Amino acid sequence: MSSSANKRLVRDWEAIREKIKDYDWASAIHDQTKKETDWWVANYADDVSRTSGWMHNYFCDKCFAHLIFDKTKPTEHVCSQCGAHRLTDEVVQAWNCSYRGASCTQVFHAAVMYRIHGDPAYMTYIRKVLNFLADNLNDFTNRGPAGFGGRFNGINLSDAVDICSILNGMEIVREEFTQDELIKYKTHFFMPMAHFMNVTPGGTPNIACWMKSALGMTGLFFGEHELCRLAAEGFEGFREVMFTGLLPSGFWYESSFHYHYYCAAGLTYYAAFCAIYDYDFPEFTDAIRKMYRYPIDYVFPNGLLPSPNDGWPLRTFADYAHQYEWIQNAFDEPAYRFALSECYVPLDNGATATHEALPPLGGLPRLLFGADWVAERERYELAHGVSIAPRLESRMDEHIHYVMLQNVQASVFLKYGYVIREHSHADIMNFELYANGQLLSRDISNSGYGSDLFKEWQRKAIAHNTVMVDLENQPNRPAGKMVAFDADGNSCSVKAADVYPGVNYARSLQLLDDRLVDQFAITQTEESRERTFDWLFHCSGEIESNLPFAPAEQPGKADGYHLMQGVQSCRVDGDFEISWVLPDHKLTLTMKGEPGSTVYVFRGYEHRSDLLRWGVMVRRTGISAVYEASYHFAD
Repeated sequence: MSSSANKRLVRDWEAIREKIKDYDWASAIHDQTKKETDWWVANYADDVSRTSGWMHNYFCDKCFAHLIFDKTKPTEHVCSQCGAHRLTDEVVQAWNCSYRGASCTQVFHAAVMYRIHGDPAYMTYIRKVLNFLADNLNDFTNRGPAGFGGRFNGINLSDAVDICSILNGMEIVREEFTQDELIKYKTHFFMPMAHFMNVTPGGTPNIACWMKSALGMTGLFFGEHELCRLAAEGFEGFREVMFTGLLPSGFWYESSFHYHYYCAAGLTYYAAFCAIYDYDFPEFTDAIRKMYRYPIDYVFPNGLLPSPNDGWPLRTFADYAHQYEWIQNAFDEPAYRFALSECYVPLDNGATATHEALPPLGGLPRLLFGADWVAERERYELAHGVSIAPRLESRMDEHIHYVMLQNVQASVFLKYGYVIREHSHADIMNFELYANGQLLSRDISNSGYGSDLFKEWQRKAIAHNTVMVDLENQPNRPAGKMVAFDADGNSCSVKAADVYPGVNYARSLQLLDDRLVDQFAITQTEESRERTFDWLFHCSGEIESNLPFAPAEQPGKADGYHLMQGVQSCRVDGDFEISWVLPDHKLTLTMKGEPGSTVYVFRGYEHRSDLLRWGVMVRRTGISAVYEASYHFAD
């Protein structure tokens, strides 16, 4: 079975050539892609003796930023932030994984360049990669974490991602392969990998989805529809994993915007194949379309997405532009047009730690499927007489335990529970606060999973706006319950039982025009005893206060307390204020006093160890505690 002529990934290559001539952004994408692909065509030289590892190990062990991947230097690994060099077996193996993965991505890029330019060198490269994989599949060595082993590129996830990339490229140039070549690749690589994808546990739900997408794409490309059936109904198939993990509202149950998109990415490629091969799987395509609509209702006004749980911080639609280009090409929807119109513009508050101030060009999917989306949005809204931007209103989702309170001045994102433990952080009832054009108090998410900073700080309660009990990390992951929600009044009340054994939390938030009002109550059920409660809040800016702070010891020995820096404290019985001062405005925390309280200020890590922000901790002891605070953000 092959895709029909009018149902190809790209239907009109002459239109792509015209786009390159007519638009500077298209010309720039083409030139950048061609330069990179031409390097791979001229220099590709993988070696089966290279042990492939886990890309999450490719980080600096000093500041925990990513290392710079230089495809020309397999023994030189330099930190992208502090410039330190790192050379260990796991780093080299991570480089090997990145190199092999990049070579597979270049199969897709080379296929595009071949269709645009007709240079046979691109087909030579594609065949070289495919022959290398087919000839050596049984000889590769891999060093991934336990339970995630792969066949040819480190871990199962990398294998699945690479197969999707390769098949997207092969689909574009299918007619250029001989029947004997296709039989070889099918017999010696794709069918053995299909068996692996079918029977091997994913280890996490999103990996299982990637693996089944690779399985289904293999079935469609080679006309083996039994593989499509297995992808849907077999071990960890879509009906078992995806339709369980995708909540009714359309969000992925690992409760991370990054992993929501990452899970959707592989599914998107399979959805595109289903469309061009006329493979009817309506539940699947309906589900994937919902996945891309969902985040649009939860984005902050400056374009940043919330960062609950694992993932990567400071993400915007631009980080997922390639995915929106793919899904928009398959299913034209106003929501996708809005997201794409936000992808290629500067972030509202300028440069951040991960984004440049200049508008991003986009990648190859924009060249193939995209347009000047800002202009397209203007034309669409004019033609239809509607705005496609999400409405500025408060909303909540009881399935994933999210709340977004919004008004013209500010937005607050609250996470008050869990669905599953995987990828979770110990931070129930943590919130993020956006006001005055900036994300002032944000969830820092995490850096590489192998880093000590991730294990000892970023995943723990102490790095979040929540409460710790008895100097211990939150051990449980309760579901949480919505008690009351008032969209018009911009308020919510939520609760969670057994955050610690026998300890319950309740938090109420109300967003007003000039401040956020917050009440956090901690109570016990049975066997009540005196405990220590530590209320935490972290914010950007330099700290300012009239309280008589003095240098102090770290207020704990483990679970992140030992990583607090510049600790100061004082005893406070009455109401108090602490401000965070930024260049153009400030945020002021006001807390109702309680006799015997100790207030700490400290510097805590963000997503890198060279980035610190000021935090406040208020310690109280007793059978229960109620913290009443407000955060004034009006200038």
